[in-house]
Amino acid sequence: MDTNYGILYQKVQQKSCAFFYSYETGGSSVDKIGKYRVLKKIGSGGTGSVYVVLDDRIGKKWAMKELPKSKKGGRDGLFVLKGLDHPSIPRIVEELEDEYCVYEIMDYIEGVTLAEYAGAGRIRSAEQLLAICTEISGIIAYLHSQEPPIIFRDIKPDNFIVTGDGNIKLVDFDIALVGEQTDNMPLGTRGYAAPEQHFGICSMAADVYSLGVTIGELAHKLRLAPGISRVFDKRILMKIRRVSGKAAGKDPVSRYSDAGAVWEEMVRIRRTYRAERTAAIAGTVLLLLTVLTASLRGIYRDAVKSDARNRVLTYLESSRKTADRIMCELAEDRGADVDEDLAGFYKEVMKAGSLTKYTDTGTAREVIRQRILYYELAGSLADSEDERDQLYRKAIAEVLTLMENAGDEELGFLRLKAADLSRIVGDTGSAERLLSEFIREDSSDEEKISAWVKVIAMRLYDERNSDTAKQALQEVLKIDGALENELVIKYKEIIESVEG
Repeated sequence: MDTNYGILYQKVQQKSCAFFYSYETGGSSVDKIGKYRVLKKIGSGGTGSVYVVLDDRIGKKWAMKELPKSKKGGRDGLFVLKGLDHPSIPRIVEELEDEYCVYEIMDYIEGVTLAEYAGAGRIRSAEQLLAICTEISGIIAYLHSQEPPIIFRDIKPDNFIVTGDGNIKLVDFDIALVGEQTDNMPLGTRGYAAPEQHFGICSMAADVYSLGVTIGELAHKLRLAPGISRVFDKRILMKIRRVSGKAAGKDPVSRYSDAGAVWEEMVRIRRTYRAERTAAIAGTVLLLLTVLTASLRGIYRDAVKSDARNRVLTYLESSRKTADRIMCELAEDRGADVDEDLAGFYKEVMKAGSLTKYTDTGTAREVIRQRILYYELAGSLADSEDERDQLYRKAIAEVLTLMENAGDEELGFLRLKAADLSRIVGDTGSAERLLSEFIREDSSDEEKISAWVKVIAMRLYDERNSDTAKQALQEVLKIDGALENELVIKYKEIIESVEG
């Protein structure tokens, strides 16, 4: 299959244009078909016209596809529908015919097209976009999971309907086919159809291309709102565009193998997003609190110094500014409305490569804590994963430096912080080692349960090993009160379902 695709790609590159067949369509010549009264025409395509009809007996509206018998091949896509059972795909409930036409009665789906929905600015965040991309890729993944796979051949925003309750439906199966084919009529929509589709190739890879173009178009129409949510939206949008780019690659060999692989990527992004957002929010708050409490404790131990109280007040104010003002600065793409004093403060902090000039150990540790906070915030706003990972690794290095002379209370928190950052950059080995050290120390049962939950999630989602995740689950269940933790219950259900 890969070899054929490689040859095909070369052929496509040699062609200067492609031709798509089209058909003329007519209108319905009758007002009533059996028990169904025709209300209005709502569309027409290459194989026939679509009407809204009403079953007067029960007062229910249906969609009716009118297929002239003179047109061959028009029923192939509807034949595909008859064997499907999915909440996002319309059902065919009855078939009627007369001398000239066949009439397929199916679910009538009211709403607006996904193109209209996105064009009206109703996708307002990257998280909402991610949910939509996950849903539409899941629908196509269902088609590709059939035996043999169903090739839709016309994936585009206009063929998805967003209903009044926010659900998405796939419509217009006119040119769908059962099984991959290499010598079919070149049908599809310019701009969405894969290059090889112009030559009659019908494959899951061609559908993946159209899905990638569709996702890319939706992402292009999204306009991120200002504010703190922009921090997370930029990260999601970057990942969605990367998936779209791979899916819509010109060479079929370079794409995802089927829509199921696209759906899995979207699900993975959602999991990562939720984990990172929770970690970023909670981590920033906890780090700030730890910094403040540790600083207060360290400074007051040195209370014989006459400036102790002033240092406390200054540090409290500096930390407050660190948390909200640097976040705002970075959230507005680094540079807008930056306070000169604050900018100078960070410049000094980041320049201090060597801390030997600080004779006061407490002050040196304060500088390190400020660096950690800076790297975390900057990393969360990075434009690429590589940039994010570089900044997070710098934060990890600073955390490890703090751990060298940290007290027991601060050491536990720093281990968790380093573990969270290590997991995000993909160093699951270091993350689990740090979590194990935390669990072995004199932490409370509640803290141990939280640490075990992180281990379970890492093994289940990052390493994709349900067996080792189950082992971790068995360990956490030995701790009193574990089954009162919602996350423990959730992961227990997930592991049991995987085993089942």
